Amino acid sequence: MLDLPAFLHLWRSEAPSRLQQELDRARLSQLVSHLPLLYVILCLNVVTIAFMFASAAPPALTFAAPSLLLFAGVTRAFFWVSRRNKTICPEKASAMLHSVHFFAVGFAFAYMVWTLALFRYSDTGLRTQLVYTVVITNIVCSFTLAHLRRIALLISFMSMPVFLFMLGYLGGADAKVIALNLMMVAVFLAYMVTVSARDFEKLVDAQLRSVELADENRLLANTDSLTGLPNRREFFARLEKAIDAEGEGGGLFVGVIDLDGFKPVNDLYGHAIGDRVLKEFAARLELFAGDATTIARLGGDEFGIFVRGGCDDPDIMNLGVQICAAMKAPLKFADVYAGLSASVGFARYPHDAMDAHRLYERADYALYFGKQHQRGEAVLFSSDHESKMLFNARIELALRNADLEKEMTVEFQPLMDVKTQQIVAFAALARWNSPEIGSVPPDLFIPVAESGDLIHLVTRTVLRKALAAAREWPEDIGLSFNLSTRDLMSSYAMTQIIALIESSGVRPGRLEIEITETTLVADFDHASRAIRRFKKMGVNIALDDFGAGYSSLSYVHRLPVDRIKIDRSFVQEMHASPIARDIIKSVIGLCDNLKLDCATEGVETVEQYDLLRKYGCDVVQGFLFGRPVSPEEIPDLLTGNAVAQDEARRA
Repeated sequence: MLDLPAFLHLWRSEAPSRLQQELDRARLSQLVSHLPLLYVILCLNVVTIAFMFASAAPPALTFAAPSLLLFAGVTRAFFWVSRRNKTICPEKASAMLHSVHFFAVGFAFAYMVWTLALFRYSDTGLRTQLVYTVVITNIVCSFTLAHLRRIALLISFMSMPVFLFMLGYLGGADAKVIALNLMMVAVFLAYMVTVSARDFEKLVDAQLRSVELADENRLLANTDSLTGLPNRREFFARLEKAIDAEGEGGGLFVGVIDLDGFKPVNDLYGHAIGDRVLKEFAARLELFAGDATTIARLGGDEFGIFVRGGCDDPDIMNLGVQICAAMKAPLKFADVYAGLSASVGFARYPHDAMDAHRLYERADYALYFGKQHQRGEAVLFSSDHESKMLFNARIELALRNADLEKEMTVEFQPLMDVKTQQIVAFAALARWNSPEIGSVPPDLFIPVAESGDLIHLVTRTVLRKALAAAREWPEDIGLSFNLSTRDLMSSYAMTQIIALIESSGVRPGRLEIEITETTLVADFDHASRAIRRFKKMGVNIALDDFGAGYSSLSYVHRLPVDRIKIDRSFVQEMHASPIARDIIKSVIGLCDNLKLDCATEGVETVEQYDLLRKYGCDVVQGFLFGRPVSPEEIPDLLTGNAVAQDEARRA
């Protein structure tokens, strides 16, 4: 609430505050509406007084002076009428209010001098009528100018006391009573003007505070609190406006930017450092913002960008390269050193989509493709991506309508012990033969299932069939099963999976659950709790695709892991790349030091196997030792392996 001294201080300041500007605007708005009518009343009042004294006063007072007052009143009335429905800037509003002060005082002074000059030519009756007319005029002026408290009081005190004194001094007993009565009216009028002006100032102040609060709430609703960038809601609102403005012309690009490896940094150093990392990357991205470029934080470590202005494909790819380069610069906070990168996916309007959300989906798919194949680079959505998106949508529809019990099968690939050269376990591999699409590889339907809620049903179906097959195997043969990230993150799915294992008749110690690094990066706390539930049952845990992520070492010592499986990419490159060989040797040495088993996937040649055996690898898996087979083929495979081992021992 605004008190009077504070308001007067604001009124006198050379640089008006927003409150003072709003008060000026509100006062001017009132004056524009009321002053024309006031000047009409004043002109009628002047004509009335001149007519009253036409026979008693000289022409200079009954014609010349009224004519000047009428001219001034009519001129000002037209001036204020012309200002209606016009937007006036705060600076001009203040100047116009000052002109009101000047002209009102001048007009009131001229009016007072004129009426006082007439007073000497009046008898008792005319004096009373003149005083009543002046008082009523003062009342009208005071209420019309009530929002300008100073000027309203000044006009009243400038004329009314003089007339009331003259009426009481020169008149009889009745005139004295009338003068006293009118004086009480004048005092009450001054009080009402003061109260009205104060209430008006409070009302304007309350409205301004309400507007500021609404602006603040709007800002909070549309701004990311951590980075200060527009949030997801504001991003799409601006994007839709930009699309409407572009029309069919095109030249607008939408991009999705994702930080590669942020989650491990956040988990390793804590959320405080994670927030500083996000703020730093947001500051770097803001350098690319401008009149034609909008940057926003969409959530987590994902940012959005759209570019207007008719740029073409090479321009947007060049921008993507610049963004990726800016993101790769290392971060240093005290004793924390983080080297991250960013991947960017772009889509074009109207070439790729015609609305904001479909554009975002295509940019997001380009980002997903880039993170899978061109991590740390910019990717532009293409017709190939469109075909894959449509095929994925077809896969998802077929999955939703599928009878998985009939269509889903399981094949098993052997895991060989390097020292004994015996099969020690089988890895379960899902196979899906759709009546509508045909045979769909797992690397196509598993990601589609993981993108929705279908993966839980797929996991339960495959695991139930794998456990049923493993029940028929010898007790020393294990089962390796890969769990999806979404399965581990869902308490409901975990409960169902554990129930399947407990009711399967397969000893939990024969089962090995494979967890990928991606799962740990997604949410370490949830994954850790799920892993410990399996360990409590006696299930073994393998860390799959080791080395393909960002922070494997930071998780190994924090989890009850039994085996590490080296990513197949290192095995496939080990002959051509000394670095790949060094990484494999380092991981095997790490496993030896931590008393963990080490397994490698993707072994396809004798040369690869010989090197792995030389390095001390425990278990190998790959086409060299057998392709995936159906459950019916496993007994013969185990028998053949046992015979081969007997012959080898005899030899």
